Amino acid sequence: MDPECATRSQVGSLRSNTSMKGLLEAENGGAMVELDMCSGTSGFKTGQRIVMNTDSLVDDAIRRTSLPHNSNLVSSAEENALSRHGTLLSVGVTSGRNAAELKSILGNANSRLKPGAALIPSSTRTSQGDKTSLEQAKPRARVEVDIILYSKTCVQGGFLRGQVKIRIRKPGRKESAVLISGGKIRVVGFECINGEDDRHTFYQTSTLLSDVCSSFDEMLGTVPDDEGFAKMKDGVFVFPFSMALPLDGDVGNSKGMLHPHSGITVRYIAMFSIKVKELDTGKRSIAHFYRDCEIWPRLNPSTILAPAIVPLQAHVTKSIFMGGCGKVTLSASLHRLHWVAGQQCCVKASVTNHTKKTIKSLTLSLFRSTVVFKPRPYLDVQGVNVEQDPDACQTTTAEKQVAESTLQMGQHGSRGHASAKGWWTGVPPGDEQEFCHFILIPPDALTMPRGRLLEEEYTLRVSVSAGPLGSDIHVKLPIKIINFLSIDPPPTCPLPTRDDPIDAQRPVSDFSERNSTTLDTLDEYEDEVYSDDHSDYVPSDEAATDSSDPYDGISSNEHSTAATYARGQAPRRKPLYLR
Repeated sequence: MDPECATRSQVGSLRSNTSMKGLLEAENGGAMVELDMCSGTSGFKTGQRIVMNTDSLVDDAIRRTSLPHNSNLVSSAEENALSRHGTLLSVGVTSGRNAAELKSILGNANSRLKPGAALIPSSTRTSQGDKTSLEQAKPRARVEVDIILYSKTCVQGGFLRGQVKIRIRKPGRKESAVLISGGKIRVVGFECINGEDDRHTFYQTSTLLSDVCSSFDEMLGTVPDDEGFAKMKDGVFVFPFSMALPLDGDVGNSKGMLHPHSGITVRYIAMFSIKVKELDTGKRSIAHFYRDCEIWPRLNPSTILAPAIVPLQAHVTKSIFMGGCGKVTLSASLHRLHWVAGQQCCVKASVTNHTKKTIKSLTLSLFRSTVVFKPRPYLDVQGVNVEQDPDACQTTTAEKQVAESTLQMGQHGSRGHASAKGWWTGVPPGDEQEFCHFILIPPDALTMPRGRLLEEEYTLRVSVSAGPLGSDIHVKLPIKIINFLSIDPPPTCPLPTRDDPIDAQRPVSDFSERNSTTLDTLDEYEDEVYSDDHSDYVPSDEAATDSSDPYDGISSNEHSTAATYARGQAPRRKPLYLR
């Protein structure tokens, strides 16, 4: 026997412990398995090892596959890495936790928080004393914040401008001083089903206030400690900010605004939050405030509005009522897939009439199809204690006609008349015609690709008819609708960077010159409407002046107070508190 085959014959067969160990490693992704051709039976042997960049990746894969579906176990290493205290919005968590976090910070329908509301702890071992409460839910908050936006509408690739107000109340006799840390501005986009607790975050980006406001450190009364907490002066502080909205968010990309209907809503909020800790007790809380806004994706018009290489076409051949033995052939086509809301959509139609009747009308109808996915954990075959399957849901589909345009047959020329009514005279028997017609797309229409809870699509229906008694012949063409703001966003600019603090009573010159190469960084828009990868985009630092004042809406008392604190001086009068 060949020595190599003799050696291989000693490898265990399929039923041996050695082979079963090899199969287990293959199942867990640790190694490959090979057939042992020289063993004399259909045995297996352990193949080559799969080497990963880090051992933790292999251990992670083995641990995930070995844990049962109904297990809630979390390794001590992972739990030690988690913070004992909660956070407003976690990244990379399950959809259930994400919905619970949104519910805790949004409040009820009137944005009112439940008294004593607290954040969901990051760890299951978090004690009652380690829980982080919401400052706005307290009867008498020590720290109150507000965020005021320069504009409600923003586009990715631009800047979200506004002001942040922070009020530090003077402590009472039995109250200790408070320390503050952080100061973060978030923009969050989520979809929700009205009347239910189901919410899903599809877009999120954030930045520290100190990164977009150079005078933030002036409000601190002491040097920050190891955890970043520092004592803050009492009073009201106003900070203008300009936050860049990258083309790629920390979590997903924006989809635009959807007009509320069918019980679904797409919302965006701009939120400011700051961490608070009591000096004596060490109890922690988070002061936060949010306002609704609109975030639209940025699209390249030269790509999105370019004609398709092959036009979208659909055709049908069908007989009509009392039309004889012949049939009518209808062909319709669009020269591109994407159209702008509020635009006239041009449809090219071709009709071949081999019947005895005249085709007298052509109708263009735009239908909106809305699919709502209601999560139902009991439909998940993997159990309810693991990440839910997006397909474990109950679907509801609603279709509605949102626009229609009809082309009626006009009059033929007659003796003694220089013109006649209409421009289209129908398609008589035995004739073939090619013509175009338009339909106005509603300005609030928007194609929304499927998320976790909803999907919205549009279909164009093209039909011809020979009269009220005859059945119509129709074809359907899919179209995608975008918003004009995505291809022509409003001008936005960053705040100027200054070495000295900003005087609240002095107007600030803004940057308004647009970078001419911005559109060059946009990748080609492909199958999905909002699935581009624009990670190479860098906002421009070039600028020109603008006469707008970022401090509009602030009273003169707040102006002087903010300016006094920005210079590091004590106020000469009692500061104006937020109410």
